[in-house]
Amino acid sequence: MASLSECLNENKVLLLDGGVSTEIRRRGVALDKNVWSGLTTKTHPDEVREVHQDYILAGAHVITANTYSTARHVLESINLGQESKNLNFKSVQLAKQARDDVAEQDVWIAGSMSSMPPLTSHREVAIGEHIESSYQEQAEVLAQAGVDLIICEMMRDIENASTVIKAAVSTGLPVWVGYSTMMADNGVDVRSLRWKNTDDATQAHEFSDLVAALSPLGGQAAGIMHTRVENIVPALKVLRSNWPGPMMAYAETGRLVLPEWLYEETSSPDDYAVEIQHWIENQGVQIVGGCCGTRPEHIKALSQLITRIGH
Repeated sequence: MASLSECLNENKVLLLDGGVSTEIRRRGVALDKNVWSGLTTKTHPDEVREVHQDYILAGAHVITANTYSTARHVLESINLGQESKNLNFKSVQLAKQARDDVAEQDVWIAGSMSSMPPLTSHREVAIGEHIESSYQEQAEVLAQAGVDLIICEMMRDIENASTVIKAAVSTGLPVWVGYSTMMADNGVDVRSLRWKNTDDATQAHEFSDLVAALSPLGGQAAGIMHTRVENIVPALKVLRSNWPGPMMAYAETGRLVLPEWLYEETSSPDDYAVEIQHWIENQGVQIVGGCCGTRPEHIKALSQLITRIGH
């Protein structure tokens, strides 16, 4: 089995999975109002494992353990902080079981570390007391559980992202940094994603400033994720001017529908594959996949695309 670095150095295109939490929800599992899919590893392990299996069968080279919202500071919001280590470890084991059960190709397992605070928090990202130790604990548990890499997801604030990336890099594992972006009101400039529109005092950033501040912290790849499909290319262009290494892109292909926490499709598998081909051939992206709303059907279409264009 070649290493991730070897694959990227050989200019191969690696295929990530799609949305894990949103696919769990699409299959009828309720998500918690504070910890998103963090408890589903405990309450619905079969469904979590089946989601991983379906992404592997669709052709994913990298599957993401259900750890986006299992850091201690998130679980403390529902008085379950003491279960953080076990939930992270078990989430990785479910991904490993899925790989063992169905994989016929090389499959790597990523641990997800995110900017997420409890969903009902007024804050955009997790900052404050105990956050640094929470992320460090999560990174160490993911490494001990045997992930092949860590993906830092929804990086959009210098203070939070610095803490997440430093913790991930400290494990010695490959680290991929996923930024979330939006277009500024002028329709030209790219900014870090904001979505709560509350009295949060943390600042939005010009995307170029964010990347310039965080790139020196390390990572083997960087890219754009949890961003609208139509906003990916402007963000990739800014990223390329500030990041010399391999790039990735995995957009959200659905629109959130509340209060059900379901995602309405905004980009079909075939339409998304057309966009991905452009990102690979014209933007130099080497790691592709999908975020919220992306289903195994999307990943299957991307797998077929990668085979067709010879990557």
